[in-house]
Amino acid sequence: MLLTVYTVSHKPYDFPLELGYIPLQVGNAFQPIASIAVRDSSGDNIATLNPSFCELTAAYWIWKNSEADVVGLVHYRRYFASSTSNLTVKGKRIASPAELQEMLKNADILVAKPRNYFITSIKSHYIHAHHESDYTQLRDEIVLQQPDYLTDFDHIMAGTKISLYNMFVCKKSLIDEYFAWLFPILFALEKKIGYQNYDAYQKRVFGFMAERLFNVWLHHQQGRLRIKYLPIVNIDGENLFLKGIGLLKRHFWGKK
Repeated sequence: MLLTVYTVSHKPYDFPLELGYIPLQVGNAFQPIASIAVRDSSGDNIATLNPSFCELTAAYWIWKNSEADVVGLVHYRRYFASSTSNLTVKGKRIASPAELQEMLKNADILVAKPRNYFITSIKSHYIHAHHESDYTQLRDEIVLQQPDYLTDFDHIMAGTKISLYNMFVCKKSLIDEYFAWLFPILFALEKKIGYQNYDAYQKRVFGFMAERLFNVWLHHQQGRLRIKYLPIVNIDGENLFLKGIGLLKRHFWGKK
């Protein structure tokens, strides 16, 4: 089966030089990020929503336009990690298309290994980092559109672990199911939330919401899907100490 992993980026970067990886350009930069890149503004698209939907404009493009049998979404600086692959980006090993295909023999979907926030629930983390009213409207929209998922929603939000980055690799027919569930929720909220007045970070509200909703959807599929969680490698590195300090400031002192 044809596998295509789309590397989402808004700028030129050292993309994987391997058949199976294709850069997918988001944002409004005129110059192409790579000679083989495709754009989220082609075909059926929601490219103009990128400042608030983040990588979801790429996800929507994949849903509506990709003809691959198996698809994936990664980021220009975040990939599924590998300890054995010969495929590297800036000297760091990433999972090759062949490895991903092999893992899918024993799994239906590959997603990011969950991050554990330990001292706070996913709900509390969202409320302290973003707007509580957005969280309330998100839960209300689940009640309105997908009431069968409310128990899953409350379970995920009460926990401390979450798979981040909206990253995945699976058969396109499967992720199509998820996107058909996800986007009506987000499009309804896009009309209800006054995000146009938010700062640039908080404007990414629908990308933040989707990270939570992906976990909700996956939880609802337990028993039906074989989910494999993979470690993520950040090509540019990640200061977990500073992230931890930021978490403590938000949780105990309410600093966003």
